[in-house]
Formats: sequence, structure tokens, C-alpha cells
Amino acid sequence: MASKNNNIDLMNKSELFVSKKDKHIFDNIYLIAGIMIIALCFVGYAIYYYLTKNNILDILSNSSYYGSDIANYQPLFQNTVKNINDCINDCNSDITCDGITYNSNTQECLGTKNGQIRNENSNYSAWVKPPNKKIETLNKDFTKAVIVGYTKTMTVVDGKKIQNPYLLGNFAYSFNLSIYDFYKNYGSWRHIFHKGTPINTGTILNYQSWENLIIDYPNQSIGVWLAPFTNNLRVAVTTTSLADTSYGSYPDAFVQKCDNMSNNCYITDTPNGKWTDTSRSGDGSNPKTRLSTYIEFFEHDIQNIPLNKQVNITLNFRGRDAEVYYDGKIVKIIRLDGIPSINKESLYVMNDTTFGGEINNLIYHPEAVLLGDIQSIMSLSPMIQTIPVFN
Repeated sequence: MASKNNNIDLMNKSELFVSKKDKHIFDNIYLIAGIMIIALCFVGYAIYYYLTKNNILDILSNSSYYGSDIANYQPLFQNTVKNINDCINDCNSDITCDGITYNSNTQECLGTKNGQIRNENSNYSAWVKPPNKKIETLNKDFTKAVIVGYTKTMTVVDGKKIQNPYLLGNFAYSFNLSIYDFYKNYGSWRHIFHKGTPINTGTILNYQSWENLIIDYPNQSIGVWLAPFTNNLRVAVTTTSLADTSYGSYPDAFVQKCDNMSNNCYITDTPNGKWTDTSRSGDGSNPKTRLSTYIEFFEHDIQNIPLNKQVNITLNFRGRDAEVYYDGKIVKIIRLDGIPSINKESLYVMNDTTFGGEINNLIYHPEAVLLGDIQSIMSLSPMIQTIPVFN
């Protein structure tokens, strides 16, 4: 009997165990459903993020984005790229670009500022930069100071469009540089940009000697070059200084002035105004001041520019002093022999004898910039910061 009762008890316990197990699975159906819903949400978000990141949702088929005045339209840039995403990346690299037009048949990519959507055939697609990717406010609006938004081919900017510095020798240049093919034109000074001596032949010759280069291009305010055999940058600037005069001596500060009515002449250290000293008589001599203009370059090149990576170089001039910022951090202060000269020549960017790569956000500012301005410039193109080596 005991055995029989034990069997009955075991059967009851087994039934009880199965019942609890079945009930446990049934109760977790809601939990499993909840987990599945959350998982589906994550999958949906991942798909949406992928499409958004690759701009698929924002691409307009059978459309173009050209300037509002189509008769006078000139693109910001005109490149040949593999696909529309590469075209969109070029536009994102150019802060002046508002949108693009891509022709899938010719693989032509056009960047546009202040454009207008138009209907086209099936070869064309358009993309307009979202408002949250546009730069609206900064300490200073450096978007207006961009003279070349993006280029990987030769570009010329008319010198008449570039304003003279507000104060002689006070100005700044900033640019993002990406070197992909270091060996292109290897063995020659590779042209990045210069403002000054025109390239009359259309192409800069292959200069291995820096001395020969500056003989043919003596006017550079400023010039930036990639060295023939290394990944170092050279910054050149044409300056003007007093010849044969020791520092602190200014013979031209005392200028002879004559009154046309009385023919009385005097020596003054100011050209006019209430502080003019007329009590000192002149001896009739003229100042024997001689100006010397020549091209000089920064002591020690900017060395070890990384390859396949975008870096920002900002060159800030304050009279005879120049500052080099690398990815937003100051790495060098240079004392020039003279004050940078002014010229109204064109700005030449990436002439044919150049490196393999690209430049974007080339900024010119007609006055020296402050540290806060450097941060504003850097905010246009966020990047990983590294510091080069100066010997």
C-alpha cells in the first residue's frame, strides 16, 4: 500500500510540476512579446539610421538643384565621383554648399549655393543640405570669409574679390588639407596655393630647387607648398622692410614739410594734425630711406603632415609676427624680417604641379584673428587633433 500511495503521490506531484511549468510559459508570453517589439524597434531604428546616414531618404530622384538664376549659374565645384553619396560628402566638406546635383549617367557632381529644385529626367538626382548641418552663428561669421569651399583641381580666385587687410600686415588664412597621393609630382615643389605672381604659362614648372622657384614666383602674399621629397609644408611670404637700418631706427619718421603759402619748411614726425611740431626748422634734405622687398619663408617647415587624413592649418599674421595653428592649437610663432606686402593679384589653388588630394574651407580674413576665432574656424570642420613636429 505504501508503494501504491507513493506512486499516487509522485503522479500528483508530477501533474503539479507540469501544471506550474505550463503556467510559467504562458505568463511569459507578454514578456516575450514585449522583447520582440523592442527588438523590432531597434531594427527599425537601425534601418532608418542607415538610410539617413547614407542620405537615401533625402535624395530627390528625377530632380536637379541648380542656382535660382539658371542663365548665370556657376557651380561651387564640378567633380566626377563614383556615386551620389560621394557627391554629398563633397558638399558636406564645403560649408558654402547648400546642395548638389548628380548625373548617374556621366557621374558628374555639381555643388550649389542658394539653389532651386527643378524636375529632370531619370539620370538626375538632387540633395539639399539639412538645416541642422548649416553653420548659422559663430563668434565671427567665417562662412562669408570662405574663398574656396572645396577643390581637388586647379582653382583661380580673382584678386579683386579679395579685400586688402584693414591694417597693413594683419590678416589670416585657414584651410583644411587632405593628402591622398603623396607621390604625385614627387621630386618637385608641389603647389598648394599662393596669391601673387601670375601663372602665365598655365602650369608651374617642376622645381626641385626652392631658389629657382622664388626667382620665377617672387610675389607671394602668401604661398604654401608641399616639399619635393617629404610631407612637410613651406609657408612663403613677400615682405617689405627698411634696408640698411638697424632695428628701432626709423629715419623716415622725420619728414620735411613745407607751407606752400609762406615757403617755410620744418621737420615733423607726424604728417599733419594738431600735434605737428613746427618749431624745428628743416635743412632742406630729404629722407634717404630705402625699402627692401624680398620673399622669405617660415623658419622650419610645418613637418610630418599625415596622409589620408584631413588637417586644418591656420596662418595668422600680426605685422612682423606670424602664428601657426595646427588643428586649432598653436604650434609655432615666427618673427619675420619685414611686414607682409599687399598685392591685388589672383589667388591660385592647386595648380597642375600639385599633390594628390583636396582642399576645403580655404578662408581669408582681412585682419588678425583671436583665439576664440580659431575655435570658431575649427567648429566648421570638426576633426581629430594631432600635433606636428617642429625641429
